[in-house]
Amino acid sequence: MGHAALIVFFGVTGMIVFYSLVAYFLIRMVSKKAFKRNLDRFQITQIIILMAIVFIVIQSIRYQSWNMAFPALGLLIPLLSLNISIRNKKRSN
Repeated sequence: MGHAALIVFFGVTGMIVFYSLVAYFLIRMVSKKAFKRNLDRFQITQIIILMAIVFIVIQSIRYQSWNMAFPALGLLIPLLSLNISIRNKKRSN
């Protein structure tokens, strides 16, 4: 039982890392080609996190699991404060 749980853990972690890297490079490529804008790594990370939060909220609403939706919505507050701090940092430079 212990080895199976470890295999599942590494499988899920590897899948998350793989899809995050794919999303990172796709977002970078789309922003360059379609919008003619270069995004830095913080902005790309924010987009990935926002997409993950939206996915969790949609799944929570779909399955009516409100105890998952509210913490996911609570993660939006630090994400917005990160966005504001990045803007202030860019203005000061």
